[in-house]
Amino acid sequence: MMGVWDLGRAALLCLTGGAADAISYLRFGTFVGAMTGSTVLLGIDIASYRIDQAIYHGGIIGVFFVAGMLTHFAQLHKVLATLPLLLAAVLLGASELVAGPWSATLCAAALAVQNAGVRQVGGVSLNSVFITGDLLSLGAAISRGKCPRRRKETAVLATGLVSYAAGALAGAVGVHLMRHPMIGPAVLALAAALLFLNDGRDAGVGRA
Repeated sequence: MMGVWDLGRAALLCLTGGAADAISYLRFGTFVGAMTGSTVLLGIDIASYRIDQAIYHGGIIGVFFVAGMLTHFAQLHKVLATLPLLLAAVLLGASELVAGPWSATLCAAALAVQNAGVRQVGGVSLNSVFITGDLLSLGAAISRGKCPRRRKETAVLATGLVSYAAGALAGAVGVHLMRHPMIGPAVLALAAALLFLNDGRDAGVGRA
C-alpha cells in the first residue's frame, strides 16, 4: 500500500527546493539548489570577464558543497532527518535578514543541508533541490515494470517532480506578492521536519 506520509514528505521537500530556487533566481540571478545552473552561470561569467559575478556564483557553489559535506559528516553520528530540516528552515528564514544578494548563500547552505540530510523518502532515493537525477530515475523506474516496488518509486519521484515545479511557480508568484518571500520555503521546510518527526523511525535519512 502506497504510503501517504511518504508522498507528503516528498511533496514538502520538493516544494521547498523549487520555491527557494525560483525566488533566488528572480531576486539575485543565481540558483541556490540547482548547482548545474549555477555552474553554467559561473562559466558564462568567466567567459564574459565578469569577475565579480564569477566570484559570486563560485561562492554559491562553494557554500553548497561545504554545507553538504558537513551534513554528511554529521550523519556519521546518526543525526536524525528532523535536525537538518529544522536547520534548513532556520537558514531560509534568516536569509531574509541579510541585506543584498549574498543572502542567497544562506539559502544555498539551507538547500544543501536539506538534500544531504534526507536522501531517501520511503526507501526511494530522492533529490529534493534539483531534479535532473530524479527525472532519469523516474524514467528508469517506469521502464522496469509495474512491481509494487517500482510503483512506489514511480509515485514518489513523480510527486517530487510535480511538487518541484509547483514550488517554483509558487516562489515566482511570491516574489511579486510578498516582501519576504523566502519565508514561504522556510515554513515548508519546517512542515517537512514536523512530518518526519511524526515517524518515530525518522525515515529516509542518510542512505543513497
